[in-house]
Amino acid sequence: MRVWKKCASLLLLVCGTARAAEPCSADMQVEIGAQRFQVELAATHEAREQGLSGRDRLLADAGMWFELAPAGMSGFWMRGMRFPIDLIWVSPGNRVVGVLTLPVCERDPCPIHYPPQAVAHVLEIAAGRFSGRTGDRVEWGCSRGQKAAGSQLGG
Repeated sequence: MRVWKKCASLLLLVCGTARAAEPCSADMQVEIGAQRFQVELAATHEAREQGLSGRDRLLADAGMWFELAPAGMSGFWMRGMRFPIDLIWVSPGNRVVGVLTLPVCERDPCPIHYPPQAVAHVLEIAAGRFSGRTGDRVEWGCSRGQKAAGSQLGG
């Protein structure tokens, strides 16, 4: 009987860990200092490539959260963007490592912008909305109470 309980406990632990590591399926929240943004998750290659391109505007507390696995030096450009954005680069250690305001691209090809070091996540928000700074801790989680992989928020 004891062996059965240990196996059942181990199975629950493994299943619980697998479930907690699942990414959000839809909207998320990202917190940096006192700021909180409702963001869309760009976890697939197609979503990352599209980004915010083609949209007319972005709400003040909205954005897009890019998950980059593995962490690296992914470049970002403003092709198809109709409004300027703040680009916030986040390290694998969940810290802001760089911030850049990008204007609408008026020429072709649009320049590609790279982070100052390898990053695991990128947050895009409306230009001028970011009040944090390099070194700030970044926390995120699913809006519906489900935790995301690496999430620090309590849903």
